[in-house]
Amino acid sequence: MKILKSNKTFAKLWSAQIFASFGDSFYDVAIVWYLIETTGSALLAGGIAIAGTVGRLVGSSFITRKVDFWRTKKIMLIAALLRGCILAIVVGLMVFTTLPIAIFYVISFSTVFLNACSSAAQRKSISEVVEKDELVNANASFGMSGSLVQISSWALGGVVVATFGVIFALVINAFTTFLSAFLIWHSKWQPQVSTQKEVSKPQFIEGLTLIRNGKNQMRAVVAIELVCIFLMGFYWSAFPLLIDEISNAFGYGLQGALFGVGYLITSVYLTRSRKVKKLGMAYLGGALFYAIGVIISATIPHIAVFVFGVFISGLGNSFWETGRQTIFHLSIPTEDVGKVFAVFDLLISLFLIPAWILGGYLADTFSPTVVMMTVGVAMAFVLVVVGLQNKALRSVEAV
Repeated sequence: MKILKSNKTFAKLWSAQIFASFGDSFYDVAIVWYLIETTGSALLAGGIAIAGTVGRLVGSSFITRKVDFWRTKKIMLIAALLRGCILAIVVGLMVFTTLPIAIFYVISFSTVFLNACSSAAQRKSISEVVEKDELVNANASFGMSGSLVQISSWALGGVVVATFGVIFALVINAFTTFLSAFLIWHSKWQPQVSTQKEVSKPQFIEGLTLIRNGKNQMRAVVAIELVCIFLMGFYWSAFPLLIDEISNAFGYGLQGALFGVGYLITSVYLTRSRKVKKLGMAYLGGALFYAIGVIISATIPHIAVFVFGVFISGLGNSFWETGRQTIFHLSIPTEDVGKVFAVFDLLISLFLIPAWILGGYLADTFSPTVVMMTVGVAMAFVLVVVGLQNKALRSVEAV
């Protein structure tokens, strides 16, 4: 990837994100399957995601006020160091005693709280370290790192927990987190701090105002994301239970790895693409492809069909995420984009928490296949309707 060779600061931040995401994803995958196996309940296993979502909600609310007034490097570094220390302390405790399941919920809340703070700063830092005409490639590069993490963490997570236990997964997470902190500390760039005077009132309203007063395509993207994330909460609650019915830990890891393969293929394509002429269409098409994959996964209760559908979703995910990120960067000034990302994360959390809870209940009570199919069809319908009605979004081009 040309941008990783030409921009050393971006390359270090990209590498730091890989290590941090691998450790966190590795732990999440491992612990969710561990809870599925030990409890047999999608609702209890979903407690990890619910705790994490609450942590994201609180973290996003906190960082909304600070992200555009603090240096992004400082935020990312402190968050990484605190995450590493929390994980190291928990590992030390687990060596001497058996921790209850609730402790894992606390870990998830704490680490995701810090991740929410770091994430808003990290996404803002992209526009601080790269030029506007490199934004698509830069966001796609982070998508590629996410796909590499997806492949490795899902392929290894369940196997490692089954073989070595949860403690080993936590050790890996702590190590990669400290390594990420080192790379951030070793990176140098000029942050763009807001020149406005920081006020005591929360910046949430200001962030909402920026979204509401932003370009038409910006408002459309936020609306689409909120509806889709609510629907995806049902899907994410249901699919582990369906896999437990049709396969085993190997199938659980395989579907995640194949999603990563599809994600990687299109991410590599976007990193090599010099210009995406129709960024809005790429965004809509990617999200629609994701929904089609969800529908395929729920069509026949067989692991082969399920993993094929997940692979299709992975192919669309890079266009979906890269399009969203780049539209945000192009629509909001860099000195204000941090709070917009933080407010967006907060809204996502507010929509996701009830979806996780209700989705877990419905998956336990009814068929997870029906839940997943309903989600896929509803998501596709929303994307087609909005895409047809919003010409401004369809016509968005990358700089």
